[in-house]
Amino acid sequence: MSVIALTGATGFVGRAAVARLRKRFPDTQLRLLVRQPDRRKLPGSFAGCRIVAGDLDDPELLAELVRDVDCVIHVAAAIAGNRADDFQRANVAGTRRLTEASAIHAPDAHLIHLSSLAALRPELSWYAASKRAAEEIVASSVARHSILRPPAVYGPGDPALAGLWRMLARGWLIRPGPAEARFSILHVDDLVESICRLIEHDATGRTMPLAGPQPEEGWSWTEIARVAREQSGRTVRTFGIPAPALRVSAASSLLFARLASRRAMLSPGKARELLHPDWVCDNLALEQCLGWAPATRLERALGTLPGWSDA
Repeated sequence: MSVIALTGATGFVGRAAVARLRKRFPDTQLRLLVRQPDRRKLPGSFAGCRIVAGDLDDPELLAELVRDVDCVIHVAAAIAGNRADDFQRANVAGTRRLTEASAIHAPDAHLIHLSSLAALRPELSWYAASKRAAEEIVASSVARHSILRPPAVYGPGDPALAGLWRMLARGWLIRPGPAEARFSILHVDDLVESICRLIEHDATGRTMPLAGPQPEEGWSWTEIARVAREQSGRTVRTFGIPAPALRVSAASSLLFARLASRRAMLSPGKARELLHPDWVCDNLALEQCLGWAPATRLERALGTLPGWSDA
């Protein structure tokens, strides 16, 4: 029996990955790193999986997680924080500990690292810099590795974008970036499918962006509004947030988060990411590697998204 270890199992992508892995590889044992393993709150798909309780700070637990596994899927990451160290500790130091544990206890394992398209622009934010640094650790220390760089990921079970879909369903859109911005998006089903195919093909040594079906030059907010209008039958009114206002809001959000000892979802770095005009990627490297590309279209997925269906 083969064994797969997964970090970040209880997050949005992690839950989707567990469900897909259970169906795709029914004879494979899954070991899941779970920070708070209250079985009453775990998804039904976790039944039968081995739960390793802890996080990326504990080398002994990581050794237990990866010992003699065939594949390690590293999904866990901090996406919000109030200081650079918040991201360095989780995304950089945590990745380093995982690779060190893998080198000792599973030296032949294939490590699939879920990075981010933001890693292309590490100067923009603490998050982007930490994801780039984590990539470099994986690439330099794990012989059999694959790195995926998804853009914004959406799908059922994602609370982060529920507000966006709810706005669109009700006929309005607050645009958080420049009107001319172009970007890619990816459905979570396609992301976890790409992970499964990397396991099947045993394709290693590559760093690959991936994107869902999109217009030739990527998505724009105008095109997102058009799709929403076609699906809902409502006119979508768009309002842009001026860049100075977004920057001020981000600085205020960070200040209040620090005072309240909470993590800021909107920070100056996140504002710079939102204001960046080009987050478009393609599937060329992925298609060359796997002979496959993401196929879930936004038009067909809208009705299943949180926020859209309950608007």
